[in-house]
Amino acid sequence: MFILRILLKAVLLPVILLLFIVKIIVKIGMELSSIFLGALMLFAAGCIIYTVTKQAWSQTFLLFLIEGILVAVTIGTGIIESLVDAALMGILSL
Repeated sequence: MFILRILLKAVLLPVILLLFIVKIIVKIGMELSSIFLGALMLFAAGCIIYTVTKQAWSQTFLLFLIEGILVAVTIGTGIIESLVDAALMGILSL
């Protein structure tokens, strides 16, 4: 059984390396984009406050849509990172 487990890990080595590289790329991308997306979300929130005070409701709706998309991108990258991490830990625990 021990030899079979070592053989399985040897076969899964390319998958482990690929998942590790994807994890690093997603982590770096998330860290770098959080700076840009955070500033963009702050700007959109300021624009939402401005359009609400000016009662420009169509622009307010579009800005809320943009804000929702930015939040969804941020949450999506976090989910992808956690899924890749879980897959990597699942393979390493074999």
